[in-house]
Amino acid sequence: MAITSAQAIFGLNAAGTATGTGTQGTIQIGPSQTQVPLTDANVAYSTRIILAASGDEATIDLADNDTTGSDAWVAGVAQVETATAAGTVSGAGNASVVVTSAGMTGSPLTVSVAVAASDTAAVWAGKVRTALAANATIAARFTVSGASTAIVLTRKPTTSIPVGSTTVDILPGNDTTLNIALDNGTSTGITPAASSANTTTGVATSGARIFDGDGKDWEGNTLEEITYLRGFLVQGNQGLCGLTVGADLFASTSPGSNSLFTWAQNTASPIVLTCTSVSSPADITLTVIGAI
Repeated sequence: MAITSAQAIFGLNAAGTATGTGTQGTIQIGPSQTQVPLTDANVAYSTRIILAASGDEATIDLADNDTTGSDAWVAGVAQVETATAAGTVSGAGNASVVVTSAGMTGSPLTVSVAVAASDTAAVWAGKVRTALAANATIAARFTVSGASTAIVLTRKPTTSIPVGSTTVDILPGNDTTLNIALDNGTSTGITPAASSANTTTGVATSGARIFDGDGKDWEGNTLEEITYLRGFLVQGNQGLCGLTVGADLFASTSPGSNSLFTWAQNTASPIVLTCTSVSSPADITLTVIGAI
């Protein structure tokens, strides 16, 4: 892929408004936007990096976009908990459903569900599903589903990050306290069930998800090794990460949400950039321009 019009565009300024007695107007603090042409640049690429958990690390050789050494990506598994209804309601009233989950506001949370005499287990289980889905606290944390006598809670991602046409879900680890207890409140006939079943164990999302980090440009051509790094831009989209570039150029810089970290200088490769998540998840975009 041919590269033309490569340039570094940077600036950092703010508007200062005079507040002293007898003063007025605004002034610009910092220089205006600067454009620096990178006339010999012939390699450019952009990579998106998502670090799922604190301490997760991505390592990129800026010469060839090699990501060897980065923490392996684990997509995670959503935890699923299933309670099974039993018994036909013999006396109308409210069934009592108690949902317990570590970190959930109000846990253990009791939900009263109106049931009618002669409701079979499948019928009143459906009413429980409807009531749980209508509870804002539970619905924010779980997807409620199930059929017949099954009452199912599936853990939702803690964060969902859109990347182009796909979405990266960050899932929490398994919650050993998660439970759905069923009992009569003011109703009669329901068979009490103090414990539910952990039908799918949750697995936390972890590692580094790197998009377009395969050493090829968007046309599928292998990127040639960069001899001189002309500049790179790190844009913090979400979260916070520690950034180390090379052995001694920069260390412990922390691009956070909506932050930019720009650098342009004629420097011989190889240079390795290491991003370590400080707050999870961390989401950054890296753009590199160099010369063969």
